[in-house]
Amino acid sequence: MKSTIKGLPSPIFLLGTQRSGTTLLTRILSAHKDIFIQNELPLQTIFTKQASRADIIYNIDKHFQFRYDASIEEYLKQGNKSVWGLKDPQLTEYIDTLEDFVPQSKFIIIIRDARGVVNSYIENKWGLGTNAFTGALRWKEEVEQQVAFSEKHPDSCLVIRFEDLIENLENQVRKVCKHLEIEYDAGMLDYHKEKMMYEPNKQNINTNKAPDKSLATQWGKKLSQNEVDIINAYAGDMLFKFGYIEAKKEGHLSELSKFFYKMHQAILGELQIQYRLKMPKLKKLFK
Repeated sequence: MKSTIKGLPSPIFLLGTQRSGTTLLTRILSAHKDIFIQNELPLQTIFTKQASRADIIYNIDKHFQFRYDASIEEYLKQGNKSVWGLKDPQLTEYIDTLEDFVPQSKFIIIIRDARGVVNSYIENKWGLGTNAFTGALRWKEEVEQQVAFSEKHPDSCLVIRFEDLIENLENQVRKVCKHLEIEYDAGMLDYHKEKMMYEPNKQNINTNKAPDKSLATQWGKKLSQNEVDIINAYAGDMLFKFGYIEAKKEGHLSELSKFFYKMHQAILGELQIQYRLKMPKLKKLFK
């Protein structure tokens, strides 16, 4: 990969919706002897208004110096790494700016079945999708942006499915290494034995375990048939494109039902977001 500033290799970018397996992919790639992937940063401080490609790298570097007391280049040398990247589901919000990194950077986009993603939205109560309808629309919009980017830059982008990753890890890892133009490292298959570089929680706990194929289908036991039908209908184009459903279905919700779901999202979603923002402060207060 070509250099950017100060001889630093151009970064890898990992994209996907929330709850699509981006953290799992980060764990797998970082288990490679030559690769380090930074797991999420406050992107609003990196993709600042009118930031150039060099500005973005500089902003990321500032976070490295704050977190690791070392520049990106120094940190890579300390870990004997030669390739680095950034993973963050919110990168899709800055996908137009990422055009500046083509063709020097490589992009990996991970897609997960919308039904699994939306189920996770609802369960985790993050305000992302409080019901099947708004969750399906969110997934569809983000995946459409990611797919459009990958189709515009096919040589720079690799699209993989979460389900394929956990069902045939070695095959998918070899495909990723080929895309990144680096040697395959069997140590990536033992990613779950490596120490996590970030705080474990209930959302990423499965990345501490070997691949679990049941994760691909557990939504079937949790979503109602009506919820599944809604997701299949309103995210149908992309579900069909990636082989998750055999045929596209037409939406069946009335305008009144759509209005109800959107109000549900607006009100409950905001309450969930505010709870997430305030909960850490409340925990510190009562320690």
